[in-house]
Amino acid sequence: MNVLKRTRQVLLMLCVAAMFCAGCKKDKVRHYDLLPPDPEDVTAQGALSTNIENTGGPDATEGSTRVTDGDTGTKFLIFTYDPTFYIQLKFKVAQHIATYSLTSANDSPSRDPKDWNLSGSNDGATWTVLDTRTGETFAARAQTNTYDFTNASSYTYYRLNITANGGSALFQMAEWRVVNYPVTTTK
Repeated sequence: MNVLKRTRQVLLMLCVAAMFCAGCKKDKVRHYDLLPPDPEDVTAQGALSTNIENTGGPDATEGSTRVTDGDTGTKFLIFTYDPTFYIQLKFKVAQHIATYSLTSANDSPSRDPKDWNLSGSNDGATWTVLDTRTGETFAARAQTNTYDFTNASSYTYYRLNITANGGSALFQMAEWRVVNYPVTTTK
């Protein structure tokens, strides 16, 4: 009697399993989109250039390479600030930048950037203004301010045009970082 009862239970379980498996038949392939890639700081991937350099050159203690070295304790300093001054990054592959940050350096706030625009280009000659800021200040020394903006395109060049500082004949900045938001394609 126990064997018969046990056989019925096994047969019942097999029938349920067969019905379950029959209901799982896949007539079409299912596709699940993964989360989009995370934003990434790509500053170090760009080749830095500027139109006004520190008198000691780009690799000097306060030369231009310090503005993208990832160290907020260093700075880029120029002694002849001019409103046409810019800092530029050139990438081997177009980047979709929609966030950047600037960090104030250790000395006088009058040397800090105050007005600027960020522009993008794919040929280094024709520029599209992506973000404009005026009257910006830093609450403290070594203060990082982050700026988000809408950007519909990817560019190989990004240029930060510093159109005004805090009023000094000198300019300084500790750090400029740019963040790439990978463009995803949908199926």
